[in-house]
Formats: sequence, C-alpha cells, structure tokens
Amino acid sequence: MSEKYNIEELIIRFLQQDINEEELRYLESWLEEDAEHKSYFFGLKSISDSSRRSFFSKEEVNEASWQRMLARIDKHQEKDPSLGKSRMRDLWFSCVKYVAIIIFAIGAGWGIHEFQGKRQQSDLTEKDVVYNEIHVRKGGRANTVFLSDGSKVILNAATTFRYPTSFNGKNRQVYLDGEAYFEVSKDVEKPFVVKLKKQEITVLGTTFNVQAYAHEPYSEVTLLTGQILLEAFNERGESMSRMYLKPDQKALSDNSTGSVSLQEVNASLSNAWINGEYKFKDEPLASIVKRLENYYNVKIHLDDKRLEKIKYTGTFSLDQDILDVFRIIDYEKQFTFKRVKKDIFITSK
Repeated sequence: MSEKYNIEELIIRFLQQDINEEELRYLESWLEEDAEHKSYFFGLKSISDSSRRSFFSKEEVNEASWQRMLARIDKHQEKDPSLGKSRMRDLWFSCVKYVAIIIFAIGAGWGIHEFQGKRQQSDLTEKDVVYNEIHVRKGGRANTVFLSDGSKVILNAATTFRYPTSFNGKNRQVYLDGEAYFEVSKDVEKPFVVKLKKQEITVLGTTFNVQAYAHEPYSEVTLLTGQILLEAFNERGESMSRMYLKPDQKALSDNSTGSVSLQEVNASLSNAWINGEYKFKDEPLASIVKRLENYYNVKIHLDDKRLEKIKYTGTFSLDQDILDVFRIIDYEKQFTFKRVKKDIFITSK
C-alpha cells in the first residue's frame, strides 16, 4: 500500500473519533495487510481505552510509565523475534508521544461524541470485566468502533453501546440500546452475542443491522450476510421465540409479548445510514418520523392519527435540512409542516 497517509496520525485521529470516511477506509485496508498491523493498532487502542477509564493527569504519565512501555515492547519482540527489536522500538516510540496527547486530551475533557469510559462488572463471566460505554447523542452521525477481536460496529444517533476492552469469557458479549451495524469477525469457539433489552442475537461471523431502542414497542434485526440466531423475551424475561435469520430477512420483535415476525426485505436499505443516507420503502410515516427525530434531534408532532399509517418510499441525505426532507416525503401534498425551534408540526390537509 502506498503511503498516502501517516498511519500513526490516522490511528490517533481514529482514537479521538475525528477521522473522515476516506481516512477510515485507508486505515481498514492497512489493518488487513498484516497481522503485525492489527497487533500494533490494538496495542495502542488498549492504551487509549485505559486512559479513558482512569483519566490520567499529566503528572501520572511519568518515568515509570515510560519504563512499562519499554518492557511491553521487549515482551512483544520476544514473542516474534522476526520483527527485530530495534524495529519494534522505533515503531512504538513513533506513536507513544501521540498516545500521551490522547491521554492529556481526555483528562482535559476533550472527549468526542460524548465518549465516556466506565468500569462496570459483568455477572456473566468467571471474573470481572472492564467495559467501555459510548453514547451517540440525538442528532449525531455514524460513529465507528473497532472491538478487540477485530469486529467493527457503526453506531447511529441516539444510541448507547457497551463493550468489554477484551473478550476473556466463553463468548464475546456486548450491549446495545439504539441502532448499530455490525461486521463481526468469525470465531467458531467464541460466539458473538448482542444483548438488547428484550432480545439476544448470537453470531459467529456476519453482517447485520439492529434497530432496538429500549423505549420503542418494536425492535428490528436485518441480516445482510451470514446467519444469526435471534431469541426474543417477553416482559417477564421468558424466552418466547428462537429463530435463525437468512440474508435479506428482517425480524420484527414485539418488545412486550416477545413475538417475532419475519419479512423478506432488501437488506441494503437497512444500513444506508452508515453512508449518510436514509432509504425507506413502503414505510409508514410514524416510523419515518421516529428516525428523523433521532437524526435531527427534534420533536415531530402529527396532528392526525391517519397520517401515521400513510406509507412512503424515498431516499435523502442526512446532510439535507429536515424541512427539505419533508418536502421530498410530501410530494403528493398530503400535509403541511412548520418548524418552531426544535419542534416540527405536521398537519393533514
């Protein structure tokens, strides 16, 4: 790969969540080139995660810290002598100063996208697990997270995602409240489990989209590739449904009863948002409105229940003004709309 970007600077931009799509694609290609690249990247990510959890001050990054870093470099080199001791030292030293910048920035409160590191206990493994938690606010845009196993998760607006710094148990378990797109690395000995409020998704290696906001009556799971097992629970926590999904299937789960219905769909519509678009086909206005509220951080009021059931098909960019979006949706002139600060009022004609 040609050196289009300085890879250390890209890693730092990623860890600070200040990386654009082109840079992110370049970083992903670099990671796939060599196992050494992944080892280097996740080593630095682990340091960054630790800094978020403990909020080091500048004084705490002292000589002892540098000595621990040296010991880590030497240990890594012993495991793989072919890399060369001097090469590994140079590689680590080229980025340690940037990691220190990240530590200082987080300690000073420069967190991007409301990233908050939290130490929490897991009751599902034999020993305590340290979790990170990310909140993407309403009105936020796609936020990419790389997990320690190489899996990639893209978070949508108004979403909370909790994941361990490393997967040490019998499975790879994460928690989601909101919408996310998953690209899961395959590991037949350690299934990947996504815990929702009323559902649980188990996979080995696949791509799928989940829309599961805790306050909503229904959750959606759409499979793009591979296979997943979906288990749904009722309000008493009793398992009510278990089924496997195939590509281009969507499971619509009732969060109250635990019942699940399967639909054949064009799965590519479900994750268009990761590229800055929202595509919908024969979708009721009530459902469209809920997503727009998250994308634009507004409150939308429908004055007529009949409007909720009218179905629309369309595509718009998330960079468009929300009033332009309603002009696209209302091409048949079925309603009027106006905006007052963060409230949008829709009135039937």
